[in-house]
Amino acid sequence: MSMKKVLYVFLLYFCYTVNAQNFTSDSNIVFLENQLNRIRITINQSSLDSLLNLTSSDIIYDSSMEFISSNQVFYLNNVGIRLRGNTSLTAPKKSFKLDFNSFVPGRKFFGLEKLNLNANQNDPSLFRAAISWDILKEMNLPNTRTSFAELFINNNFLGVYVVTEHIDEEFIKNNYEKDYGNLYKCLWPAPLHYLGDNPELYKFESNGRRAYELKTNKFTDDYSDLAQFISVLNNTPNDDFVCEIESVFNVADYLKILALDVLIGNWDGYAGNKNNYYLYHDPLTDLFNFIPYDLDNTWGITWGNYNWESENPYNWANNMSFGNEFRPLYDRILAIQEYRNLFTHYLTEIIDNWFNEEFVIDYLSLRQPLLSESIILDDYYPLSYGFTSADYENSMSQAWGEHVKFGLIDWVNSRRESLFSQLENQMSVLVLHEISDNSPVLDTLKIRAQVYTPDNVQVSALVDTDNDFQTLSMFDDGLHGDLYENDGVWGIEIPILPGWVSVDYRVQVITDNSPRIAPCESVSATVGISPNNIKINELMSLNSSVVADEFFEYDDWCELYNYGSSSIELNGFYLTDNISRPDKYNLPQEIIQGGEHTFYWLDKDLEQGGNHAPFKLSSEGEELALFEKEGNYWHLRDYVSFGSIENDISYGRAYDGSNEWQFFQNPTPNSTNNILKIFLPKTNNLVIHPNPSKSGIFKLNDYRYVSVYDIMGREVKTYINTNEIDIHNYPKGVYFIETSLKETQKLIKN
Repeated sequence: MSMKKVLYVFLLYFCYTVNAQNFTSDSNIVFLENQLNRIRITINQSSLDSLLNLTSSDIIYDSSMEFISSNQVFYLNNVGIRLRGNTSLTAPKKSFKLDFNSFVPGRKFFGLEKLNLNANQNDPSLFRAAISWDILKEMNLPNTRTSFAELFINNNFLGVYVVTEHIDEEFIKNNYEKDYGNLYKCLWPAPLHYLGDNPELYKFESNGRRAYELKTNKFTDDYSDLAQFISVLNNTPNDDFVCEIESVFNVADYLKILALDVLIGNWDGYAGNKNNYYLYHDPLTDLFNFIPYDLDNTWGITWGNYNWESENPYNWANNMSFGNEFRPLYDRILAIQEYRNLFTHYLTEIIDNWFNEEFVIDYLSLRQPLLSESIILDDYYPLSYGFTSADYENSMSQAWGEHVKFGLIDWVNSRRESLFSQLENQMSVLVLHEISDNSPVLDTLKIRAQVYTPDNVQVSALVDTDNDFQTLSMFDDGLHGDLYENDGVWGIEIPILPGWVSVDYRVQVITDNSPRIAPCESVSATVGISPNNIKINELMSLNSSVVADEFFEYDDWCELYNYGSSSIELNGFYLTDNISRPDKYNLPQEIIQGGEHTFYWLDKDLEQGGNHAPFKLSSEGEELALFEKEGNYWHLRDYVSFGSIENDISYGRAYDGSNEWQFFQNPTPNSTNNILKIFLPKTNNLVIHPNPSKSGIFKLNDYRYVSVYDIMGREVKTYINTNEIDIHNYPKGVYFIETSLKETQKLIKN
């Protein structure tokens, strides 16, 4: 190879490496529908041998990856690779998970932290899971994006793989407006049975992992929301069930997913095998959302002598194959006639639009030819069950036999035929759900609701502010706090007037047939500030030498002050740097007496102790808010917004508890802002070294009459005629000196 060509290849390699390392958006390039991508993994051979012989998915190995899509090549070093799956771990054709940030923290590949490479070795078509996800996408539900790729490891062709999006924090960010809620991965046995009110009871393990595994917010590991949801689901009396379940769970979207489940024959999900689903607690709506998972055992794939194609959709969870075990989410919801009608409506809608021969043929005709040549070359494709490339080509319309009892089109036609005699009569439906607002807020309250009905509709917000009741029209035009025009999401914007601290509201829908108001009890939204005796008194967003924590780190901090005369328990108080997320930092359980201060590190180092918050402040400016939670209601007790703050300067109230804020060149952490003496450094001929000093001994370039003061402005030492200052017996921190010539300087003892 010529030197010129070597240089060209090197530059090309370098450019692709930079591109892949830094390009963290537009992950659709990974999930193109009209492309067969190619993924090349390079890994140490001994690591590969160990990986392929594992019976666990917990061990991760270092590798490099070349990703080729649409004639573009992207290269990444230090990509984690591990096995994935449970029963498939011992299959000849393995499934893998690629982890882009396991060895390079924070790195993403086109916005993705992880990527699943699924063998789907039990499905001769390789399309059952993918087409199911595609229908969920068509239904405007959160869905796992998919594509297909040839996989090479150390230049060995491992075959054709289904590339699927990993359900994690990035998935939540892409599908929900607020992404900091609890996400639970629920695997067998996860029937949502009530075990007791203690959240710890739901951390039980099966097969070496939790049945309800918390995938986000792992540090706090708080299952109280799941315990409450399961208690409401199981223990609410029938007469109260509709109101109570809609206060904790997104029922309407679950019924859509359930309708698709029984159409595609998903016996390995929640309603069937108490398996394979996620629950996400959305902070925007305060509702749990059901997310399906692992949809390959569908469309006529079954193990055993079960006739899922003819199973009654209203009896899905009570099939004898599941031992008639109680499934509260399925059984209790379908026991409500209103929900049963809605379930029937969704079954019919899916059958009419997507679960039909025309849709399946259109879907497969675009994708099946992309894989045909690669399937012929895939030596691993036949190993598990003896599939051939002819089986792949015939998988659209023919059963393979044994566990694959139907081709995809045959399944659709057979399932539809049985359902037409099973579906209950269609009833008029009205769906009013996912009611939400943007509180806590100081300026404008935005209320939203999702509405579905085939009838003409009028949507209004029933609003009560300080006993002033109003009916305000909501709009679906994309201009009133809703999302997009005519998308079924209605909104209204309400300006906050001075003195308001809360707005109580419900949403009313009036159709040609009947009205509906939801929720059953008014929502109370926090607006404006409702102060009490606790105030944010001082803060610092850029601390390099003023005060160090117990780990000798100089971090952001804030100080609170009780300007009342009575003590206050702080356990119900929260600090946050985002007013729309009040629950960021629950203050430690302590009591602050009247006239006392308390102090917290804002350093994103929760592991360093209870007085360390999970966020930092921006030296460029942001906000800091103090909330108190009473029941499910948040009171905004104090709020401050600030701009850019210079290094080692604090921002605080002019004196403790006052309304006037100012910058402090002499910060007073965890102490009164009513300082005794204020120093303004002056330009002079005095030179001090070393400064900072670890020993506490400072040398002056000339003899002076010197007074030494602490950060509070209190005089701690005086020298009549000296060129040395010795404060080695004094605490670390910031000090000031003033000479008889009125020269001032800051001293820093580390």
